[in-house]
Amino acid sequence: MKKILASVVALAMCAATITSVSAAELNQNSAEKGATNFSFELKADPTYTVTIPETVSMEKEGSQVELSVKDAANLDGKKISITVAGTNYFRDQMVLENLEASGPRDSMRYQIITENGDVIETNAGAGITAVGKEIASFTEDGTKSYTVKPVVQSNNRPGVFTGSITYGISLVD
Repeated sequence: MKKILASVVALAMCAATITSVSAAELNQNSAEKGATNFSFELKADPTYTVTIPETVSMEKEGSQVELSVKDAANLDGKKISITVAGTNYFRDQMVLENLEASGPRDSMRYQIITENGDVIETNAGAGITAVGKEIASFTEDGTKSYTVKPVVQSNNRPGVFTGSITYGISLVD
């Protein structure tokens, strides 16, 4: 008897899980009309403005670079992420070149040091690039800075070394 009762209870539970839920049941004799209410929330698209400097003159000890975000709205729990998208040098290496130097090409690496102390650098020999590494992120309006610092070697000749970085700016989780 217990086995039969347990089987009936189990069958009832299975039937309950596959039964569909409906707002109204109508048949051929129903005078009513069926209806379904729909809802949809149209969310505003995220908006923000990121300001990055066009030119920075590096000092030997490092220089501050300010990044700012304003008019941040409708981020829906996401953050604005500013990353390294690339550089002007071969294989996206973070390198400055002295193009005025006579003789062999003269170049030096540079580093990015984030606000929390992370050091971003590249190494062509090891195949390490900075592409995709986050420099700063924002969840609201504000300003953050990072330090950019040349890695001067004893064999670097005096002159003006130049290079550039391209930023990736995106909304991420």
